[in-house]
Amino acid sequence: MGKRTACWVSLVLGLSLMGGKAFSGDKVKVGLLPLVSSAPIFVAVEEGFFREEGVNVELKFFQAAQPIATAMAAGEVDVGATGLTAGLYNALASGLDAKIVADKGREWPGYKLSGIVVSTREWERGVRSIEDLSGRRIGVTQIGSTFHYMLGNILERHSMDLSQVKLVPLGGLKSLVEALSGGQLEAIFVAQPFCTQAESAGVGKVILWAGEELKYQIAAIFMSGGLLKKRDMAKAFLRAYIRGCRVYYDGCLVRDSNGRPLKAEAFSRVLGQIAKYTGLSPEQVVLDLSYNDRDGELMWDDIPRQINWYRAHGMLTKDLDPQSILDRSLWEEAKKEVGP
Repeated sequence: MGKRTACWVSLVLGLSLMGGKAFSGDKVKVGLLPLVSSAPIFVAVEEGFFREEGVNVELKFFQAAQPIATAMAAGEVDVGATGLTAGLYNALASGLDAKIVADKGREWPGYKLSGIVVSTREWERGVRSIEDLSGRRIGVTQIGSTFHYMLGNILERHSMDLSQVKLVPLGGLKSLVEALSGGQLEAIFVAQPFCTQAESAGVGKVILWAGEELKYQIAAIFMSGGLLKKRDMAKAFLRAYIRGCRVYYDGCLVRDSNGRPLKAEAFSRVLGQIAKYTGLSPEQVVLDLSYNDRDGELMWDDIPRQINWYRAHGMLTKDLDPQSILDRSLWEEAKKEVGP
C-alpha cells in the first residue's frame, strides 16, 4: 500500500463505469485516513460496490483530520471521511460548503477503539482510575480533537473537569506513545492499535476504554456542496457505502455472548481488505475493529451535543446551527434504495 507516513497518497482505482448507472465519468475524490475505522469504504471498493453503482472513486489518504476539510474547501476532495473535530465544525461555521451525511465510526460499549493509557511508572504508583489522574499530564493529539472532546466528557461524568489535569497536545499518535515511554507524560489518550502496542511493549497500562464511558459519534462521512448538487451521484456513493457497512458489520462486528467476534464467512476476507489499505497485518486489524452502524446511520442527536460542548469550552469561533450541516434525507433515500 505504501508508507503510511506520506501526507498525500493517491490511489486511483480506475473503476469502470457501468452503462445505465454511469455519471459522465466524473471521479468522486474521497479524503480519508488509512485507519481501520475507514473499513466500510475499503470494503465497498474491494467488493466492487462503487463500480456496481457506477461511481468512479479516487481515494486520497491524509495523516490528520483537519487537512481533509481544507482539501474540500479547495475542491480537492468531494467526500471527507474523518473525525468530528472542533476544526471541522469551525470550517463549516465559516462557510465550508459541505454537509454531514452518514456514520463513519462510533465509540461503543464492547468495542475497544480508543483508551487512556497510564505509564508503567504511574501504574506501579497505584494510578488505576480517571480520578487518579488529577494533576497529571495527559497527552492528546490536538486541542479540539476527538480525544480532547472525549477526555472532557469522561472527566465530567466523574465529577471532574479539564482544569484538574494538564492537557498536552503532541500531534501524532506515535508521538504520544514515545512521550509516555520517555517519561514526559503520565498518561495518554490514544486509539488502537497504539493502546495494546503500549501494553505489549511494557510502556503502560490501559485504565479506561472510551466506549465503556460514552456512546459517541467520533467520525462521519461529509460531502461537498458540489457533490450534493449531483443528487443521483451522491446517493449512488452512499448506497455503495451502506453496502460496505453491512459487509463489515456482518463479517467482523457481530459478537458472541463472551464478546468475541463470531467470525462470519467474510471475516478473513474483510480483514485482508482492511490490511491492504492500512499497512497493518490482519492480526493487528483484529485489535482495532471499531464500531460502525450496520446501515451507516449517523447518531443525528449527537451532533448538537458536540457543537454545544465545543461552544461552551470556547473552541467554536462562530455559532453553528446543527441542522444546517446535516443531510439526513440523503441517507434515508439511499438506505431505502439499498433495501433491508
